[in-house]
Order: sequence, then structure tokens, then C-alpha cells
Amino acid sequence: MLILDQQIRSQISDLSKACGRYWELRGIAQKHRNEMQLELEHHLLQAAMDGKSPETVVGPHPAAFAEAWARELHPHALQGGTLLLPGLVYALSVISTTALVEPLLAHTSSFTLTLFTAFVLGGCGVAALLLPLAGFLAVRIRTRAERSMLLAAVFVLGALVARLAGMRVNWSMTLLSWSWPLTVLLAVLAVGLASLECLRRASHERLSSGRRGKLWHSVLEFSSNVVLFDLFLGVSSVVVFNVCVLAGKMF
Repeated sequence: MLILDQQIRSQISDLSKACGRYWELRGIAQKHRNEMQLELEHHLLQAAMDGKSPETVVGPHPAAFAEAWARELHPHALQGGTLLLPGLVYALSVISTTALVEPLLAHTSSFTLTLFTAFVLGGCGVAALLLPLAGFLAVRIRTRAERSMLLAAVFVLGALVARLAGMRVNWSMTLLSWSWPLTVLLAVLAVGLASLECLRRASHERLSSGRRGKLWHSVLEFSSNVVLFDLFLGVSSVVVFNVCVLAGKMF
């Protein structure tokens, strides 16, 4: 019974977070989003205690339910763009730090942005957007593992269909190339935009000592994510390059 309760709570949490993410994209202010999520979780928990499914609260189409609730607050479209700044900061941080390290390792004076790097960045961005929204599937697919497997299967199936259609990709194809001055400029721009994002968050909340600690924690977490992504990008680039070379020799 305890396992069932944990599964139901996880299902409710994922569905609530998916609605919250959707409302964030629709430009609902954070204060209202928090209130809406708490109210939604309360109704979902009450329904679960009464032995009812989440569909009795959100209906058969949770995304339509979230949209209908969002329209009642008349969100400002421009507020939805607040997600653009963190994404831009992350992309610039990854590209600038990679551009600083790669020339040192390759003993070159310039950095080359390949199709593989752009694909990994874009893929991670799409995954970061879709994974939270996958909580809408909690009405039909209860566990997170099953939903993640479904999304992974969609990506794999898309890749297989493209391959069977005869699409061949040169992952090492150069999209852009630049030298040290532009790399330094990108790094400065990334730091500047990151500072603006921190100021924006600080202006929306009164920073007590506890919240200031959370802000520093988020900055450190962001920095560690950039470093881990750089390492992943470097290792995966080597793996993909070697696989391509091996495939070329075999065929």
C-alpha cells in the first residue's frame, strides 16, 4: 500500500509540475503559479483519497485544462519570454567555456562550432522543455520511467526513420569558426546576462538570508551543470568521431 501511495503522489507531483511549467510558458506570474499548483495538488490528493483518478479533476486532456485555467488570468505574452534569458545564458556559457578550452587542447588558435555541438545543445534544450511537460501523460502513464522511455523511443524512432530514408549526416561539418577575441566577448556576454538574470530574480523577491543562500546555490548548480555538459560534450564528440571513422572503414 505504501508503494502505491508513493506512486500516486509521484503521479500527482508530475502532473502538477507539468501544469506549472505550462503556466510559466504562458507567462503566468510566479506567485499565481505557486497558488495554482498548490490548489491543483490539493484537489488531486483529495480525489486520490476518495479513490478517484486524476481525470476527475483535470479531465481527459490535462493540457487543455491547464490552458483553460491560464486564460482566466489573462497572462502577458511578454512574460513568457523570461525562459529565453536563462536558456540563452546557458547556451552562451557552454559555447564560450568550450571555446576557451578546446583550442588549448587541440593546439589551435580558433574554435570551430560543429553540427554535432549544435545538435547536442538543441537536443538538450528540447529535452529540458519536453521532459517537464511529459507530466501531462501522468493520467495515462503513471511512472516517470515509463514516460521517459516513451520520449526516448520517439527520438530513437525519428532517428531510425531519417536513416532509413537515406539521410546521412556529417557531424563534423563546420557551422561557424572564430578566434580568441570573439570567444572572450561571448564569455563576457554570458557573465553579463547571468548577472542580469540574478538581478531579475532578486528584484522579484525580497532576499532574506535563506533566499540569498538559495540564490547562491542556484548559481553554483548552474556552473556545475555547465562544466558537466562541457565534459559530456567533449567525451561524446570523441565517441561519435571514432564511431564514424570505424563505420567508414567497414563500409
